[in-house]
Amino acid sequence: MKRATATKSKKRPTAVKRVAPRSTRKAPADASIRILVADNHPIDRAGLVAMLKGQIDFRVVGEAGTTDEAVKGIKDNSPSVTLLALRLPTPNGRSALAQIRHMAPNVPILAMAERGEGQCLVLNPPGRSYTQLGPVNPSDHCATGTDCLELAVAQGATGTIRRTADPEDLFRAIRTVASGKAWYEAGTATAIMRHALARNGEKAQAALSDRETQVAELIANGRSNKEIAQALTISEPTVKKHVGHILAKLKLQDRLQIGLYIARNPLVLGTGDRH
Repeated sequence: MKRATATKSKKRPTAVKRVAPRSTRKAPADASIRILVADNHPIDRAGLVAMLKGQIDFRVVGEAGTTDEAVKGIKDNSPSVTLLALRLPTPNGRSALAQIRHMAPNVPILAMAERGEGQCLVLNPPGRSYTQLGPVNPSDHCATGTDCLELAVAQGATGTIRRTADPEDLFRAIRTVASGKAWYEAGTATAIMRHALARNGEKAQAALSDRETQVAELIANGRSNKEIAQALTISEPTVKKHVGHILAKLKLQDRLQIGLYIARNPLVLGTGDRH
């Protein structure tokens, strides 16, 4: 008898397709850096938001066009960082940064200057807190020798950057500030160091008292002794006494020199965050 031979067909092994992992996957929500963008120019704000959304670890949680909106956005959304345009308008004439720091002291702020280092705007001029001045005119250029980002640092900004910066520098600044560290663009860091060295090299000079600082601030804005007395609810003889102390401490000759000195050295007035 012939045996029937069964032919077995050999199966070829199926190739397993390997799917490359996606590099554009979203970061977990809890790992994201939550950002509030506060800028009073709608086109600029939209551009910043679009650019920030392109980073996988960034999450824009709110936008603001005024200081009041920024304060509300911070309270409602608890951002990791607030990107703040220093020209943000305020209803009471105070600087936006000072007001936000007062209302939400724990939120890190990355202050953004409007222009390049050579055209910085003075956003918190002397006397603003007492004279209720209106917003700074966009054509007013910084001529005091003190950079607006230096003033921002004095008022409590954790980081500083200019609109002329590279996007990568902006991303780096946001990540650094969100991690709890300070980040200053090169111009501001250099200026802070320069002023610190200058102060250390000067002879010790008697500091103005709080009241003397207030009087000097008002003198810088052209207030008379009578107007200063009314603003601070003190007598005119007391104002004259303070003026004498200011002249002696700063080694100046008259009220005009006080005004010029304050205009050129606005940080003498402190952070500008008095109420």
